[in-house]
Amino acid sequence: MKALFEYISHRDINILRIINNSWKCKFLDIVMPAMTYLGSFTFMFIFCTFAFLLSNALLHVMAIRAMVSITISTGIGKLLKISVTRLRPFIDIPNLNIKKIGIDKYSFPSGHTTGAFSLAVIVALYFPIFGFISIPLACCVGISRMYIGVHYPTDVIVGAFLGITCSFLTYRFF
Repeated sequence: MKALFEYISHRDINILRIINNSWKCKFLDIVMPAMTYLGSFTFMFIFCTFAFLLSNALLHVMAIRAMVSITISTGIGKLLKISVTRLRPFIDIPNLNIKKIGIDKYSFPSGHTTGAFSLAVIVALYFPIFGFISIPLACCVGISRMYIGVHYPTDVIVGAFLGITCSFLTYRFF
């Protein structure tokens, strides 16, 4: 079991270095920090509030379910963060290109990715044609978190899984 965790950790660091160092360019230095904010609570709150206030009944229901999914997934993510206490990669790995953007010291799972997928999947479930936009944008949020050096790939993968799962459960049972 220890060997498996070491293998995953090694792969995690290698993938992070590829995204964080090898992809580095001026264009992504501008786009990725902006992209990461699509997974912020502020963006999701504004999006859901705007959708809720529109007179379309389906948008109203979608906005409520999105907020429920985001709240549940964020709560679970916070519990995992304080339970696992995995330090952010820029603390442990030298020579990362980082942009610290108001973060705590723990990285697992990625809260921005969790929120982005919670919202993206709910949007896709209610309006499938917009899934072709919302899901790739959520993926970009996850990639941006690695690009700016604040999350490992496994943080992002678990965040995406958490957001997707909570969205499907909220859509099905709420």
